[in-house]
Amino acid sequence: MRRGHPRDRRADRETAGRGAGWSWWTATARRSRPSPRRPRHAASRSQSASTSSTCSEYLWKAAWSFSGKGEPASEEWVAGQARKVLPGKARQAAAGISRRATAYGYSDPERAGADECARYLENKQDYLDYATALAKGWPIATGIIEGACRHIVKGRMDITGARWGLEGAEAILKLRALTATGDFDAYRRFHIRREHERIHHAKYRDSHALAA
Repeated sequence: MRRGHPRDRRADRETAGRGAGWSWWTATARRSRPSPRRPRHAASRSQSASTSSTCSEYLWKAAWSFSGKGEPASEEWVAGQARKVLPGKARQAAAGISRRATAYGYSDPERAGADECARYLENKQDYLDYATALAKGWPIATGIIEGACRHIVKGRMDITGARWGLEGAEAILKLRALTATGDFDAYRRFHIRREHERIHHAKYRDSHALAA
């Protein structure tokens, strides 16, 4: 792949040095960490959005079409495109990427990464509503989900010598999830109350709540 058109490199140097950096994605995702008390449907709703890590991969493909791998200007360019995508301007970002590839006369092989990125942003724009996700405290990166899987699932299911059936594993994971979210005490009171109703319902027809 070519190292980039001289005009591209000159334009990139003019925008370099602003200190945005690729860590901008990570910082944004960290700020969006949801509260343990967020609505239970929030995590599942957020999975309908394309994760920022997936989007970043396509942006980097486009960056490497315009400049060589390892050039500092690529990082700044990607961060700039990310600033367009996060507020909901994926279509505008896609159009700009396509225009740049066309204006500077890249061949089909040279602009392949840029075209792939533009198609992704255009086709997935309905799933790139990061502004809404951030406003509601939903995660936009996979790190939170991967960390939860490692802590809640692997930390218990992967211990040496353990053997699990489906029902037993599911029961344990539900309890671990309740503990991790701080809801175990509330669930315990609910469970005891329901067990009391179930066991004594035949004898005590009227439902009685346990004393506090």
